[in-house]
Amino acid sequence: MRVLSELSHRMEAERDVSVLEHGSLYELNSAQGRHLRMAALAERLGLSPSATTRLVDRLEKRGWVRRDLPRENRRITNVLITIDGTRAYVRNNRPFTAAVEQTVSTRLSNDEQATLISLLGRLGTGNPARQASGRSLMNEEGR
Repeated sequence: MRVLSELSHRMEAERDVSVLEHGSLYELNSAQGRHLRMAALAERLGLSPSATTRLVDRLEKRGWVRRDLPRENRRITNVLITIDGTRAYVRNNRPFTAAVEQTVSTRLSNDEQATLISLLGRLGTGNPARQASGRSLMNEEGR
């Protein structure tokens, strides 16, 4: 967790976005229809409902997401990424990826990195939420 904390501090200092905020934008940008139910977003991020509500509040204040309450079922809340949210995701994705690569490469040998990529790929394929969405944690090139 120390690495994740370091990465988050770095992204906040350099890009004014946390790892969780960027992860949220990634999930919403990648979702079919570019929206998710609040509960699905919480599950994908591994957060409690209350933590997800606070996260979405922050994203909403920045204009990166908006909430939608469907008329047919007001018990659910959908979270939609906005145009500004998409721009923030695109603007921060390359620096985020570079920060992850630098953080990993300074701590792991090439062999350890290959093992990590393999293990993350297996976890991504074995995750029921990822299977349902048809996505993997890594792209087709193994990165």
